[in-house]
Amino acid sequence: MLKSRKEAAIITTTSILSLTPSLIEATYSSSKTALAFYTRSLREHLRITGSSLKIFELIPPLVATEMTAERNDKKISVEKMVQGLLHGLSKDHYTIRVGDAKLFSVINRFFPKIGFKLVNPKKSWHFLKH
Repeated sequence: MLKSRKEAAIITTTSILSLTPSLIEATYSSSKTALAFYTRSLREHLRITGSSLKIFELIPPLVATEMTAERNDKKISVEKMVQGLLHGLSKDHYTIRVGDAKLFSVINRFFPKIGFKLVNPKKSWHFLKH
């Protein structure tokens, strides 16, 4: 179906937790990491086979949704996330980092221990004891 179109794309949504794991959300982090690897593999596979199908990965920070309503951490709105996605798509950025995910990916790349501590602050450790 996508092959029949002149232009087509797949967009996956991962998370900054695909870059470094969360101790309190290990399963979520693992699934987002798997999706990030799948996205990169699929993109490269399609490039090698000459497909024009574009594969984008959206990497947002914590987004204000029902799932995160109970969390008091810094969040971006869904609208801001979508604006960032649309901007990235318009520039053909295959990896689209939105909001603090841009800075976090740089910090995590060069200082992974700091990235890990940012995602897993001591204030969240009490969740591990229950």
